[in-house]
Amino acid sequence: MKIQRILLIWTTLLLAVIPQFSCEKKEEHHHEQVETQKTDAHHEHTAPHGGTLVVFGDEFAHIELVLDQTTGKLTGYVLDGEAEKSVRLSQKTIELKIHREDIESDFSLQLSGVANVLTGETEGDTSQFAAQSDGLKGASEFHAEIVSITVQGQMFTDIDFEFPEGNEETHSEHGEH
Repeated sequence: MKIQRILLIWTTLLLAVIPQFSCEKKEEHHHEQVETQKTDAHHEHTAPHGGTLVVFGDEFAHIELVLDQTTGKLTGYVLDGEAEKSVRLSQKTIELKIHREDIESDFSLQLSGVANVLTGETEGDTSQFAAQSDGLKGASEFHAEIVSITVQGQMFTDIDFEFPEGNEETHSEHGEH
């Protein structure tokens, strides 16, 4: 009786462990690596928060913009040239000029620095900026311009882009320094 019970336990354990080492999972992992290599070859970046990437200079830095269409809240995350690591800014606000063609509206929006107790970021030393605007409620697309931003001592002005496309494809054509 004890031997049968031990055999049953070992059989159950083996059946639970063996599928985790199947060939199918290895192929999926290999497929993911191939996709990553293809993406790197095109030098595209992935927005870590699922937003829109706007690039400054020749891949010097990025800002990722995430819009909550319901509330009209726009959050910007300043990132490095690879769009992977946060970059803190000393400026307290980032001004955007926004044009919504669908409702024929032009307005300015000041994204303010967001303090974060967990990271130690403060309003004048942060990588995150946010603002809420009724003009962005329900917006699925708009034209915008970042008036001025200084990242690691480099100033960038008049950065035009379309939301949600961003400017990853067109930034080198405009000479944004």
